[in-house]
Amino acid sequence: MATFTIEFGALGDTRPVPDLTVQTTDPNVLSRTVADHARPHITPVLTDMGRPELADCMFRTNRDRTMGQFLWLDLATGKAAEFLPARITTVPERVQRKRTAGWTANGARYVGRGTRWGNPFVVGARYVNRTAFHDAPFPAPDDKPLGTTEHAAWSPWPAWTETVAEIKDRQHAVDLFRAHTAYNNDVWDPEIIRAELAGRDLMCWCPLDQPCHADVLLELATA
Repeated sequence: MATFTIEFGALGDTRPVPDLTVQTTDPNVLSRTVADHARPHITPVLTDMGRPELADCMFRTNRDRTMGQFLWLDLATGKAAEFLPARITTVPERVQRKRTAGWTANGARYVGRGTRWGNPFVVGARYVNRTAFHDAPFPAPDDKPLGTTEHAAWSPWPAWTETVAEIKDRQHAVDLFRAHTAYNNDVWDPEIIRAELAGRDLMCWCPLDQPCHADVLLELATA
């Protein structure tokens, strides 16, 4: 469920509508809630302006839900008016992808495996840590032997240790992903992450009450 903060602009010489926070995944619910919130505040102002009919309006947003405004329509006469702009700030959240009939992602971006954003660390698979690489973990082939190997210094590298282990659970996989992205930022470039994922709900198959790498991506996208 996304959280939207709506900051209302001016109507005439005043800013009569207090800011509003709405939690919903349905854009229609968002529009109705904003309109119901604003109407008691804008009605007396519109009446003083000689346009009381405009209070019978709707709220609509642009495609990416960053801006909105109120729209009044008179279908009988074909007249219309747009007024009171609003700025919308979205706090992105993680969404669990489902196969349930009728379920919709409501614009959430899928970041699971099969996309460039998927977590390469899989529960039960193996990973390798090399101390010469700042303890940054990387996925390892399943046939790579488990255990720790000491390596002698070899120019330009000092002596280093390589440890191969299994990924224990979801939390372990997320912790490895966090460490991997922090070191390997040529692949997980923070600027690219922000450019492509900022302001978007992120979707994965992980249950919402369990750890997920999408939480790490949300942190990076909003940093």
